[in-house]
Amino acid sequence: MSHSGAGRALLADFGYATQDLTLGRVLARQCARQPDKVFLTYLGDQRSYTYGDIERISNRLANGLLSLGIGRGAHVALIMENSPEFIFLVLALGKIGAVSVPVNTAAKGRLLHYYLAQSDAAALLIDATLLERVQAIDPAGLKLRDLVVVGETDDGEASAAHGWRCWDYARDLANADERNPGVEVQCSDLAFLSYTSGTTGPSKGNMLCHAAALGVGLSNAEHYGYRADDVVYTCLPLFHLNALQAATFGALVSGASLVLSRRFSVSNYWREVRECRATITNLLGSMLNFLWNQPPSPDDTHNDLRMASCVPVPRFGREFERRFGLSIISNYALSDYGMVTAYTTADPPEKFGSAGKPRLNFEVRIVDEHDFELEDGRTGEIVARTTMPWRAASGYYNMPERTLEAHRNLWFHTGDRGYFDADGYLYFVDRKKDAIRRRGENISAFEVERIIEAHPAVAESAVFPVRAEGGSEDEVAVALILKPDARATETELVEYCRDNMAYFMVPRYVELRAEFPRTLNQKIEKYQLRQAMEANLERAWDREKAGIAVRR
Repeated sequence: MSHSGAGRALLADFGYATQDLTLGRVLARQCARQPDKVFLTYLGDQRSYTYGDIERISNRLANGLLSLGIGRGAHVALIMENSPEFIFLVLALGKIGAVSVPVNTAAKGRLLHYYLAQSDAAALLIDATLLERVQAIDPAGLKLRDLVVVGETDDGEASAAHGWRCWDYARDLANADERNPGVEVQCSDLAFLSYTSGTTGPSKGNMLCHAAALGVGLSNAEHYGYRADDVVYTCLPLFHLNALQAATFGALVSGASLVLSRRFSVSNYWREVRECRATITNLLGSMLNFLWNQPPSPDDTHNDLRMASCVPVPRFGREFERRFGLSIISNYALSDYGMVTAYTTADPPEKFGSAGKPRLNFEVRIVDEHDFELEDGRTGEIVARTTMPWRAASGYYNMPERTLEAHRNLWFHTGDRGYFDADGYLYFVDRKKDAIRRRGENISAFEVERIIEAHPAVAESAVFPVRAEGGSEDEVAVALILKPDARATETELVEYCRDNMAYFMVPRYVELRAEFPRTLNQKIEKYQLRQAMEANLERAWDREKAGIAVRR
């Protein structure tokens, strides 16, 4: 049966109407209420900013962007590591009605070109340390006009980037007028293009309006009971939904504080959590494994965490709670759509490990291959829809056919499989999608294949996950057919991948083949490739055994 979050009790109510959910209005509301409260602390260099500071800084940046001709409707890519400037710029772009396009900082070569071209980015905000990434790509097919460099670099180096107009963050943006830019922005205005892994096609830019993006954080704050005295800690990258929309916007809408780390570090994680007095954090499955596998310490419970969001909940979840003195909360959510279900501290303990019940203003069904609803207990595809305007992603940018396919029959089709129990709790089973999950990153098999097949020696490729011996996560493997009379070694192919895709996408295992197993319709049977490789993994060509390093 269909399950709905209608009537579900919230643990907190912050009094927002959907129409109030724009980045500018939410920040202004918090600034008016508590201008001197610290909102953001960055552990990279121990900088702290109050709500009032951030209101003034984002106003200056907004006016600076307007002075460069970057305004309403402009698509602006951000290629930046975690920093306060990333958050300032996202808020500034939101205040002027521009569209933020966060790009994975590992992207380079053809993959980076695709993101910039597909998003129609007219401007690019980039860390000086990453400038060489954009200088190295072919500008053909890009609409880029302006390049803003954050951090120290020489003007000659920046201006060499394909003739784009180059600006300096500190000189050209940060010293503008700090009055509100005065641009009228609606909750339904497009605010983000958030890229997720392509599964059977290229990566898709999920269109999120202001209400949908802020709604991710607000939904967490409401369902999990955030408080104004909470300290939300994140070490995840801001170009992902988890850190920006769930953690940052969750802290913002609830009037709490955010502590931002540069990146996840097993050795530094608990020290940072303790020192910043964090009460809420978000953890990916791989992070839990790393933390759990550290030697137990008498200090394990010496922290202020009351909740940790964990997706998926590990088999050792209860022991993790006891060891570190916290409560695990969980959910089912998609970058493509939004926060769909929630398992909260108020839910029955016997439902621990589930993804919880549908959230307020969401309906969820389990359907068969023909979209007919299945009864509770049966596994099928998870489909969802929202009953509130503008509270979910509205489709894929410049991909109308993909959008219609995903939203067919009035439901968003997740491509994931699961089931409901008799009490309406959702259990995730597996993915229908052709995607690989590796160390917190969703990897598009299609995208890796497309890049590999651009190599002049490659005729066809098939990318698939394999479970490495003794490993708890998938590794990326590729089987290749070379063109007639072409020559290429596994080392050469992997080095090509290293130069043209994100580090986490580079295949670990490579197999050169004369042919692929195929269906009657000539589709490659990847499951056979996977089974064959896993059965003989010790004999497979292994990038790590070959000593080929892949860096961020």
